[in-house]
Amino acid sequence: MLNTEQILEQNGLNWNVKKVPLIYTGECQPDAANGLHSTDFYGIVREDTGEVFATVKEAYEPTQNHTIIKTMQEIAGENDLEIVKAIPLNGGRKIVVQMKHESNAITIGDEPTEQYVYAINGHDGSSSLKFGFMNKVIFCQNQFAWLSGNAFSGYRHTKSIQEKVEQLPKIINFTDQYDKVADLQMFSNESATSSLINDLVDYLANTDKLPISTRRANMVRDLSACIYIETNRISHTKWGVFNGITKYTTHEKSSPNRDYGQQESILTGSCGKMNEKAFKFLKAY
Repeated sequence: MLNTEQILEQNGLNWNVKKVPLIYTGECQPDAANGLHSTDFYGIVREDTGEVFATVKEAYEPTQNHTIIKTMQEIAGENDLEIVKAIPLNGGRKIVVQMKHESNAITIGDEPTEQYVYAINGHDGSSSLKFGFMNKVIFCQNQFAWLSGNAFSGYRHTKSIQEKVEQLPKIINFTDQYDKVADLQMFSNESATSSLINDLVDYLANTDKLPISTRRANMVRDLSACIYIETNRISHTKWGVFNGITKYTTHEKSSPNRDYGQQESILTGSCGKMNEKAFKFLKAY
């Protein structure tokens, strides 16, 4: 098993962030020294590039990549997990650590899938350290990820965050993962009618908003095509339909044009939101 430094180095995460006071230049306060004015705000700066990720107030305390990886290793050890990937999203504004059990394969319907646990931490002030789970269909790599509401309550980046993360290995649980997989198994036993598919596509594409734009019409076409392919490949069930949606979000839907942009969108952006909307729709239908 790789140690913390090796994981940081191999995944491009061997850098720190620092909190620095923000000042501004101007003439609104003529008595300020050299035209520089202090503020109540701080910048969260990536040290190796000098890029400013966010502005924060004094109470915010950044959590370093080293601490995140070390904590994830402890969680992995406590829960028979292995870190398989650690990636920086949007230049490092968010850090994702992906873990798996030694035997992470599970069959939903007749479709082999893989199950992962992930942790995400925001250096940009947009999120505290949170946990989630991911399902990946082996055949086509379709992905569905969701944040866990039960793993533990999200922690704010206060001065006590370093002490709080030390508690995490012993309190994370997998209730959300078991519940979601049970729902997906149920999907594989429930038939999908043409009406269900049409209603779902209309719901996701917001076709009630008139007139229907070219972009929205293309979305309806592409969503319908993905659902057609997956229901014929897997089964004409809710599970087949859901795979059609995740095929669209994994392989067709636009995402940020940068490194790991598709993964970023599935975990934290519009692709993930569409997957979750489709899941809730199918569960309630």
